[in-house]
Amino acid sequence: MKKIVLLLCLSVFSVALVSAQCNKKFKVTTERIYKVEADGSEGEDAPFSAEITFSKDSLILSLTLPDGNTLDIAGKHSSTDCKMNADYTEGSIEFKNDASMNAGGETREMKMFYRIEAKEGKMKIIAYPEEKSDEKICFVIKEKVEIK
Repeated sequence: MKKIVLLLCLSVFSVALVSAQCNKKFKVTTERIYKVEADGSEGEDAPFSAEITFSKDSLILSLTLPDGNTLDIAGKHSSTDCKMNADYTEGSIEFKNDASMNAGGETREMKMFYRIEAKEGKMKIIAYPEEKSDEKICFVIKEKVEIK
């Protein structure tokens, strides 16, 4: 009986630890942005820059276009699948997001999908509208700063 209670306590503690690792908030800047081809290969570079802020419950993507105008996509997560280590250097997080896109004073509602991937300390974010999975964009992250 003691073994069962101990195992139960350990599994609850490990679940709490795993979910806590995706509770951080980061602001990231991009080094490169490109279109992802249907076969998963890198397509042409996108001519804009981005700043992305993500947390356990929301994501804000702010794009600066070549003409200086901005496009903002922000929303709350409707689901999260976290498989990231505590220092965000290995693993992935997938978010489904109920988002609003604001461009030039016009707002449009959309469902977005984001996948944050980290491998060997390098991070990238793949994003696309849920209904248009063939329009994937990859944001290669230059710098990430944890927001307390």
